[in-house]
Amino acid sequence: MEQSQAYYETPGHVVAAAVALSVLDIVAVVLRFAARRSQHQALKIDDWLILPATISTVGIGVSMIYGTTQQALGYRTHIPADFAGDPFDVTTYQLTTTSKVEFGYSILLPLTLGLVKSSFLFFYMRIFAVEKKSPINILLVGLVVFVTIWALAFSLATVFGCRLDVEAHWGSTHDLETKCMGSMTVVLLLCITDFAADLAIIIIPIPLVWRLNLSTQNKVAISAVFLLGSVTVAASLTRLIVEGRAVNIGFAPGSDSILVITEYIYWGFVELAVAIVAACLPTLHGFLGKYSFLEFPKRFKTLFRSRSNGQPQSPDESDKSPGIPHFSAGPVTHTSTETTYATPAIRLRNMESETPLFKPDVVTTSQSRSREEV
Repeated sequence: MEQSQAYYETPGHVVAAAVALSVLDIVAVVLRFAARRSQHQALKIDDWLILPATISTVGIGVSMIYGTTQQALGYRTHIPADFAGDPFDVTTYQLTTTSKVEFGYSILLPLTLGLVKSSFLFFYMRIFAVEKKSPINILLVGLVVFVTIWALAFSLATVFGCRLDVEAHWGSTHDLETKCMGSMTVVLLLCITDFAADLAIIIIPIPLVWRLNLSTQNKVAISAVFLLGSVTVAASLTRLIVEGRAVNIGFAPGSDSILVITEYIYWGFVELAVAIVAACLPTLHGFLGKYSFLEFPKRFKTLFRSRSNGQPQSPDESDKSPGIPHFSAGPVTHTSTETTYATPAIRLRNMESETPLFKPDVVTTSQSRSREEV
């Protein structure tokens, strides 16, 4: 029985997704950097890690478009009319091109996922890691090391999957089955561990937020910012389900290898594109909306110092940026013309006629602060 062709395995949909999601990622990253620049904030490692991840993702999108133009993706496998042998033994330009596109994609996928995951983790590190020897910093550093090893391991598993016979990767399906080591098993393991890692990364900050001495309203607001990344978990779960089904089909009679590979590449590309946008969302929320989340890391770092030392402190000098006021987490400072509310996740200038979005937990005046310093 001939394998059915899903909508995402059609040429038009493959090209449309490759173009649309690539453009979306580029726009998201440009806006992220523009937002940092507009607030005179220095770019950090979590910002820089998104750049190679985006370049790699766009490169995969370009390879998908190329593969489609060569009928190597989104089309059914064409078997020459004069070929009378096993369909899994046939080698054509179409199948060879499909396998080459898949080979490059399989190398880039874990590396790009590792870059995006590391970007999330370094973002957390800027917020929660008050001291280098603190348990949360040790945990985050350990996760960065794990993600790095994880990405390299799966990428190298593809490179050396057929030992030193690299050309076996784009040989016949029979060559792939006999000369290469469990390629389907590697794909499934990558999907499972990818989903588990995404889930852990999204969960990490939530209990830390709810342990803080903040109002429930503030805790919910801050948690919502972190949970913006949950779209990545949804994307990786979708890929796990789809790829699990594809692995079950595998080299079964009646399966179409090009359609199976198209599905494999399509959903991995979707996850990468969604993950990059999710990593930019906290910054984009502030840049495109009314309220700024760009001071999010400084406010949280200050709050965690306050929590560990028993009194509010100023952020590190390295975190300070020209033109941006610095406040301890929570306090409100009164001036002659306006009131400035500073919370860990939001900074809001509130005129006398307006009502603050969040009621701060602590209120201090500039005079009382001066008395405390004396």
